[in-house]
Parts: sequence; structure tokens; C-alpha cells
Amino acid sequence: MGVARPNFFIVGAAKCGTSSLDRYLSQHPDIYIPPKKEAHFFSIPDFPERFTGPGDEGMNLYTIRDEDAYMRLFDGVRGERAVGEASVFYLFYPGTAQRMYDAYPDAKILIMLRNPVDRAFSAYMHLVRDERETLSFRESLAKEEERIRQHYEPLWYYRAVGLYAAQVKRYLDVFGREQVKVILFEEFARDPVQVVRDCCAFLGVSTDFVPDTSIRHNESGVPKSRSLYNFIAKPNALKEIVKPFIPAAVRERLGNRAKSMVLGRMEMEPDLREELTAFFAPDVARLEALIHRDLSAWRRPARAAGSQ
Repeated sequence: MGVARPNFFIVGAAKCGTSSLDRYLSQHPDIYIPPKKEAHFFSIPDFPERFTGPGDEGMNLYTIRDEDAYMRLFDGVRGERAVGEASVFYLFYPGTAQRMYDAYPDAKILIMLRNPVDRAFSAYMHLVRDERETLSFRESLAKEEERIRQHYEPLWYYRAVGLYAAQVKRYLDVFGREQVKVILFEEFARDPVQVVRDCCAFLGVSTDFVPDTSIRHNESGVPKSRSLYNFIAKPNALKEIVKPFIPAAVRERLGNRAKSMVLGRMEMEPDLREELTAFFAPDVARLEALIHRDLSAWRRPARAAGSQ
């Protein structure tokens, strides 16, 4: 058997449901996605030497910079027809699409998008959840340009990552529309099984498949109890003791369910939601024309939908 090669990519955007889509698709018997998400191999030339934000060391450590190490992600392939990986900043970095195409010109591209105001606030809550963001949302938005100059990782780019139109256009221009599927988070949240089946059809595998969508993955939120959340989310002696006796898939399911139970919601200030909705409106209009989808709901400062 030859070396397995990827033939599809989930390229982002961050905080748009990509972790859940990744895990749901990986349940399909004819789809292989490595357990490790966020390799970001094709974005390396666009990266700074190091990301410098609080907690960004994980991004520095786990990004795959070596081609042999990247190909080893697919050592577990056992004849699956669709082989892919998910890295949420592939969409954001401008050189990624062309590098990906140069290596795999027939690859299929899955892009997940979300109301950019909700996406920005979800990224903020994610960083608050992980004790990395210490400012208010309004204060952190004022710091965004400075953080970009200081080479924080893109999860901190609350506005910039949500300017989707140019990012999506790069993939459409490079791969062509027939190889790119755009998924809206709001549709995914409403009917994840149907969206997964649509993705299966796009990837050329059987649609006679019902994924377990009972668990959402990598949810954002603010811990109701910081000590309890840290016990669930971080390594500790008790978890190491029971680890050999519980299969990895079961541990992941239990951990995600427990984290979801202890995460609470924050509410964005209404006037700030209005400001951000107005900021993103011109880009949303460009995206709407580009992907031929009705995004009028994104131009209204309504309450957020979904919680990932």
C-alpha cells in the first residue's frame, strides 16, 4: 500500500463549528481524519517565527513544520476513500490555498462560516475560558491591531478573521467552485445530520450514514466554576489513573459533555453588537454576492445563534 495522501481539507474559519464537523465526519467508515487537528502545515510560510500572545505556545509547539511529520498524520488510513485534515487558519492566511493546490490540485475544500459578529465573540469567550484573555470584549477589540503587529496567533484577531470575502475568493479562484463547499454555521447548528450528509455527497462517499451529533466539540463559554472547569479540562492525577481503563473515544465524549455542562454564556453589549454588525456589513455583502447565499440575517444586529 502506498503512502496515503489527503484529498480534502476543512480550512476554517475558526469558531464556526469546524471541530464538530471534523469529529462527525470522522465517524464515517469511508472517511479518515487524523485525531490531531490544526496541523497548519500549508500555512507555515505565512507564519511569524513564533506567535507571542498569552498561551500561544501551544500553537508554536503543535504546528507541523516538516513534510514527513505531516504525512505521518495519515499513517492510520486503511483504504478510506476520503482522507482529510482540518486546520482553521488555512482560510485566513493568503498563501495557503495556492500551496495546497500545488500539492493536491484535485482536493475538495470545506469552508465553514458564521455570522462574523458571533464568531468574534465566540473567539473572545474561548480565550476567556482558557484564561488567556483578560480584557473586556470592547477593550480587546481596541487592542486587535497592536496584537496583530505583535504576532499573536489569529484566534485573537476578532475582526480580521471574520472578513471572509477575500479569504473565500482565494479558494474559489484557485480550486474552482466545483471543488469548494461553503457551509453556514447557522444551518449546521439547525440540522447537523443533513449538513454532514451533504458533505459526504460532496466528498464522494455514501450518504447512508447518521453521525452521532449529540456532543458539540470545542465549545466557547465562561466557566460557571473555574476550579471545576480546570479539573475537567486540564491534566490531573485522577484522570491519569483512570485513563488506561477508558477508551479514548469515551473519554473525549465524557470530557466534552462535562465541559459543556459547566460553561455559561456571556452576553455582548447591544451597542457593541450594532457597531460590529455595521463594521462587517460591507464584507458580508461582498461575500453574499460571491457565494450566492442569502446572508441578510448577518446584517441585522440580532442575538447570537448557537454557542460554539
